[in-house]
Amino acid sequence: GEDKKVSSDGEKTYTIGISQFAEHGSLDNCREGFLEGLKEEGIEEGKNLKISVKNAAADQGTAKQISDSFVSDKVDLICAIATPSAQSAYNSAMDSEIPVVYTAVTDPVAAKLAKEDGTAVGNVTGDELPIKAQLEMIREMMPDAKKIGILYTTSEANSVSALAKYDDLAGDYGFEIVEKGISQTADISLAADELLGEVDCLTNLTDNTVVASLPTILEKANDKKIPVFGSEIE
Repeated sequence: GEDKKVSSDGEKTYTIGISQFAEHGSLDNCREGFLEGLKEEGIEEGKNLKISVKNAAADQGTAKQISDSFVSDKVDLICAIATPSAQSAYNSAMDSEIPVVYTAVTDPVAAKLAKEDGTAVGNVTGDELPIKAQLEMIREMMPDAKKIGILYTTSEANSVSALAKYDDLAGDYGFEIVEKGISQTADISLAADELLGEVDCLTNLTDNTVVASLPTILEKANDKKIPVFGSEIE
């Protein structure tokens, strides 16, 4: 089987599986950035690189099927985008020789992708939400606000850890956090309605399931004239 990995000019061809948890701007950016970085190193699709991109549509079970299939296809590397996909990829590839590169992971330690001291259990790169700065900004823009609403997915470790930090810091700025946990996209409409009845504003985490349904949430918030703060440029 090795001959299929050599291109016509004798150069090695790499196969990379990209497992993306959901379809939204921030995660799409992560994928584009990853491919751009490879290109800068001379690894380019159509030249010496084959890419298989699969999207889990915010479903944990699908994410596992995707990473299992990449391992059975013996790809050279898995790029996992967002915490649930990263967890699946790490578990699927654990007993193989396949390296996994993660991106869009808020808290690798909570997701068990890094040890307590921050050293990698695999090849991990993560990002952290600037929660303190977010609270400062909300307080500055809404001097009288008391309650901040947060919608989050209970099975996303990244959201659970970010929420804990919000709970920890909110009191310093005179805020109370009102949270609504959901387990699937279908829960969002009702949860948003309930939350908007109780709070002065909403703030978003980098929660994949919630961000994928942002148009619904924004429409409901606009109807109630409740501001929504984002957590990333997209």
